[in-house]
Amino acid sequence: MKKLHIRKLEKKDAIRMLEWMHDETVTCYLAQNFAEKTLEDCENFIDSSNKDESLNVHRAICDDKDMYLGTVSLKHINITDKNAEYAISMHGDSIGTGASAFGTKQILTYAFEELKLEKVYLNVIPSNVRAKKFYNKMGFELEGIAKKHICIKGKLEDLEWYGYLKEK
Repeated sequence: MKKLHIRKLEKKDAIRMLEWMHDETVTCYLAQNFAEKTLEDCENFIDSSNKDESLNVHRAICDDKDMYLGTVSLKHINITDKNAEYAISMHGDSIGTGASAFGTKQILTYAFEELKLEKVYLNVIPSNVRAKKFYNKMGFELEGIAKKHICIKGKLEDLEWYGYLKEK
């Protein structure tokens, strides 16, 4: 894999961001309907994400030519409770390249060293086997299951909750 880095999202990322949003193989396990998103929606998200990082931090994972490969995020940052929700979305051509692992390590380092958090958590539906394998590989541990918790494509699904503690 070429040299990777993360940086703040930029307007030039919007086109490739929209591409993954319209790729059913990428979004099939997600609750939000990304197929309806427009280029303007992506540009507005990028603008808003760079204005205030007190609750959410979004970073572009990029290759050595600064091409956007995906977004890694800390959402719902809670300084009092010292936790945040992790999320990652990758362009289809970047899945399986190591870029996800790189971005995840970078955002966890940011969470624990810069924000001084104690825990980063995520949730995933049980049928998203590839994602669960990745999360386990990265060190997230299953903490519990919320039964019939989220509606995805018209079907109520369980939600598995994973956590990653600073002291790992």
